[in-house]
Amino acid sequence: MSFGFTETQNMYRREVRRYVEKEMAPIAKDLAKLEHNLPKEIRKKLADGGFYGLNLPEKYGGQPADWISVGIAIEEFARLNMLLGAHLVHPVGTGLFMTSHGSEEMREIWLRRLINGEVLSCHALTEPDCGSDAAAIKTKAVRKGDVYVLNGEKTSITLGMQADIAVLFAKTDPSAGARGVSAFIVPLDLPGISRSPFEDMGCGWPGRASLFFDDVEVPAKFRLGPEGQGFYITMGQFDFMRIGMGLACVSSALVSLEEAVSFAQQRRAFGQPIAKFEGISFKIAEHATILEAARLLCYHALSLKDQGIDHSKESAMCKWWCPKVSVEAIHDAMLIHGHIGYSKEYPLEGRMRDAIGFQTGDGTAEIMKIIIAREIIGKDFLPY
Repeated sequence: MSFGFTETQNMYRREVRRYVEKEMAPIAKDLAKLEHNLPKEIRKKLADGGFYGLNLPEKYGGQPADWISVGIAIEEFARLNMLLGAHLVHPVGTGLFMTSHGSEEMREIWLRRLINGEVLSCHALTEPDCGSDAAAIKTKAVRKGDVYVLNGEKTSITLGMQADIAVLFAKTDPSAGARGVSAFIVPLDLPGISRSPFEDMGCGWPGRASLFFDDVEVPAKFRLGPEGQGFYITMGQFDFMRIGMGLACVSSALVSLEEAVSFAQQRRAFGQPIAKFEGISFKIAEHATILEAARLLCYHALSLKDQGIDHSKESAMCKWWCPKVSVEAIHDAMLIHGHIGYSKEYPLEGRMRDAIGFQTGDGTAEIMKIIIAREIIGKDFLPY
């Protein structure tokens, strides 16, 4: 496929694919059966390969890269396991928060350990009464000397049962709306923190959880950026995360389509391969076209990020559209396989359940469309 990838990027893709096939493929089936657990040996493999430190400073163990190359890594891991590809956005996203808005002391304490796989991170923004309306969060952080005292609940937190630290958003000035939100790195072993898991239809090994904070004292030095800037800090980093999630879904859907093509060429009905039937071949042609467009949209957005060009509109397009078309493609790939596609012995059903989760996680389609409309029409014409 030709996007205009450089030879260096193409070489990197080949290297990542070999790494995934050698180091990760043998454990893929076992990984799919895990709940709320990414084993430390897998984390070590990801860290040793440099995938937790992509485009983060070498000073802390990171690996220089452009954003298109980060997308290549996400895509190649997602060919094996959608959740592994999407997982890479968490350490990279958290690392971006620290490098852009954290203190040197914070980076020395946490960033190195994040990049080497010693700690896992999660992003704690969503609350029971506000998901998409991030400015309406109720968790409070009250300054008392050298600490902030946290009280509140975060919910639907990916990796919530196993993460060691959280990028957490809380109100330091409840009367100031979006300008009263501040961001923190919160170690999740502090006294006063408890967790409760979700039992989901998909996304097994990352899992989701609710996090509860009862008079939790967080050192003030773990605040990210100035007070009141948390809302603006998170919006910029979400753009990258949304692209990565969209690309992971598309990559997994493309593998599903490849499997459907192979199956349709071999499976015979009424004396001929089912690939010869228009009802099969037209489905494949349609999904191949749509997924190709979705994939290129993701790389276009990453290219804009590499150039330092605003890409909020494009990242929102990736987030709402890519999971949608991926679910549809994987579903049809299951139908092409017939009854065996519905079996847990094949990865199709798991991929579909996982892709459905990305239709809501980190921003619903409706919110993404509002962002797109705002960028195209202007904020004075936003729908209600």
